[in-house]
Amino acid sequence: MISAFYGFLKSLGYPHPVHPPFGHMPIGLVTGALVFGFIALVRQRTILGLSARHCLILAWLFWFPTVAFGLLDWQYYYAGAWLWPFKMKLLLAGILFILLSIGIFISRNPETRIKGPLTIYTLSFFCVVGLGWYGGNLVFRGMTLPAAKEFKVGMQIYEENCSGCHPQGGNAIKPKLPLVGAPELADFPSFLAYIRQPRMPDGSKGVMPAFPEKKISQAQAEQLYQYLTKVLAERRKK
Repeated sequence: MISAFYGFLKSLGYPHPVHPPFGHMPIGLVTGALVFGFIALVRQRTILGLSARHCLILAWLFWFPTVAFGLLDWQYYYAGAWLWPFKMKLLLAGILFILLSIGIFISRNPETRIKGPLTIYTLSFFCVVGLGWYGGNLVFRGMTLPAAKEFKVGMQIYEENCSGCHPQGGNAIKPKLPLVGAPELADFPSFLAYIRQPRMPDGSKGVMPAFPEKKISQAQAEQLYQYLTKVLAERRKK
């Protein structure tokens, strides 16, 4: 179901994660609430306090699709792996929801709309800054190393399916088991068998998802293997 959704987006020419565009909405609206709330306090303008409340209401509404698409991206691109940034983002998202709900409730009264919610606006602002920071940590930590033209296809496959948990050939979940240098990269048949049915060194099933033919074809797997062994492996030796 999730793969079909992202496949549909790719058919429309959108091969990217869905969460980031929605994430800008709560961040911008919370920032707007803080700005309007601060000016309302300084200028004693109730109308600006109302504008701050409206920003908070919209941020609360956008919280739902933002979190929903974030969870979808997490499952599709990271296979639900419990990376530290995801744990923090889920925690901060829960705190933000509580803060937004409290802010909307206490700002409903015009008499307390100017001064009362400002603390909530400030805490919500720091919360979205934290969410943005951990989101950026995920994106830039897994930044894919550039490659020559003949490895571009493999680079794109790696970027879409592997770079989140294996930034630059490492392993964000189990740092002592980096991707580059793994015995599964000794030859292509071993690599193909591994991505079809991943297993830990002791034979147990780990957190890495399987990549069946419908998600990464054999031809795509060959391109990915070339990128891993000819680009990432060589870069990590330097």
